Amino acid sequence: MSASRWILIAALACGGFGIGVSEFLVMGLLPQIAEDLLPELVRSHRDAALAATGGMASAYAAGVAVGIFTTPLLVRRLSERHALLVCAGSMVLWTVLTALAPTLPIALALRFLSALTHASFIGLGAMAIAHVLGSRSYGRGSAIVHGGLALANLAGVPALTAVGAVVDWRVILGSCALLFAAPLLALVLVDVPDAAHGTSAPSTARVRTKNLVLLFGSAIVGAAGGFTILTYVAPVTLWTRGDDTWVTAAIAMLAFGIGMNLGNLVSGILADRAAGLAFGGAICAGVFGAALLLIPGAGGVMTVAGVLLIGVLLGGQGPAGQVLYLRELSRFPRLAASLPSGTGNLGSFAGALFGAGLLAGFGPGVIPIGAGALLIIALVAFFGYTRLLRSRAP
Repeated sequence: MSASRWILIAALACGGFGIGVSEFLVMGLLPQIAEDLLPELVRSHRDAALAATGGMASAYAAGVAVGIFTTPLLVRRLSERHALLVCAGSMVLWTVLTALAPTLPIALALRFLSALTHASFIGLGAMAIAHVLGSRSYGRGSAIVHGGLALANLAGVPALTAVGAVVDWRVILGSCALLFAAPLLALVLVDVPDAAHGTSAPSTARVRTKNLVLLFGSAIVGAAGGFTILTYVAPVTLWTRGDDTWVTAAIAMLAFGIGMNLGNLVSGILADRAAGLAFGGAICAGVFGAALLLIPGAGGVMTVAGVLLIGVLLGGQGPAGQVLYLRELSRFPRLAASLPSGTGNLGSFAGALFGAGLLAGFGPGVIPIGAGALLIIALVAFFGYTRLLRSRAP
């Protein structure tokens, strides 16, 4: 394979890294953003200002959810290369404008717009890499793009959050545009293989509604279970670590990042040959992770292992989900390619709300119970999906 093709693959992975950084970085920069955009409210009611600024995270999640369906529709007549150019260009534009936003309402609107092409970029990028590597390597293609996103959680977000203590948030968020400019430039200079132009020939395969509902539900509920714990990892860590004070929220997030990269790697290797095994295995890892966090004062090792397995869950769903959705929606490959990232964000939104209710109503000890219940439901739904596949097999 030529060097230019490797450059294209690296650039698309860089775009995935940029998505991961820009999505989660805002959460760590909320105090700085609030002080800049809501200075009077910060002085009078700091918590209210932080809550209002937190809308930037919610606006992004809403943009991803809307973009799952709108962006594939808008770029349906474009070649795969040109669709990716639109996605990357859109992220560059709206990210830069968000960094320049003069008020919070404008920043919220721009964050929403910057997220509309999130899922499609990841999905189309995975398909393009698959065509570079070999037309059936969708799991590996997804793992490479999602690998950039997973690496962002392990390295990029913590590093840039620390930099945010001394550098203006606008500079840091604006620098994310450079990460999106890399795939934009690569796509201008390097052509995508002929096999990747446009979509494949229209498939006559019928959409199996029951299968799709079960798979879709399993993915969203499974992600919600993982994010129920991850969103409130700080109080859960305090609950389970006991006297092992070396386990801090930062250590827990490091374990999550390692687990996410591990899950993405293993799922990427398995997905093209055994997508069901990879997807179901990721959910099982999450169930075991939630179980390890059930015991109060269980100790630091159990806490780290539990959070690491939650990372395996959330990292492993992407590549396997990519292959499964492409099988179920072969008539609509671009929609299918955007669904793994989209369902993950829907699960993130639902899990954060569910976890908030558990934490406020019952305390941190109930969060792993609720998360485990969601993950068992997801596993049952996926078992039902596999049963339908077997019953309809020739």
